[in-house]
Amino acid sequence: RHGVTILGAISHQGESFYTWSEETLTAAHGIQLLQAIQEEFGGKVIVLLDRAPYFYAKDLWEFVGGDRATETIGETSVERVIGDTLCVWYFPPHAPQLNPVEGCWNQLESWFNFRLVRSLDHLKSLLTTAFDTINSPNISNYLCP
Repeated sequence: RHGVTILGAISHQGESFYTWSEETLTAAHGIQLLQAIQEEFGGKVIVLLDRAPYFYAKDLWEFVGGDRATETIGETSVERVIGDTLCVWYFPPHAPQLNPVEGCWNQLESWFNFRLVRSLDHLKSLLTTAFDTINSPNISNYLCP
């Protein structure tokens, strides 16, 4: 059985970026995503990530170049790593409703309903088309409710 795992990002201006891998995701994939985000969006980048093991890993923290710390915002504690060009903040655990990318995955899942995927190559071809149909959510709705 073969498949792909998709990683994605959305900018505060509604730009989106998606990549996939046929491998089981590791911290190296999380680092590759951060590198791709930096290349795509440039400058100093603030990235909000969930706590998937490939994002919440010492190797990734070392790549960012900072130490992991906990910040208290209101009544919520959040983890963060701040480097020179990357700032990574982690969503609180078990809170997918705070992550705007989850809405993109829901759209992608709906797009694939009732579509027959004949092979891995066909899936990759369909993904390219499907990514173009995703409406990026307004990030400020998530950050400033």
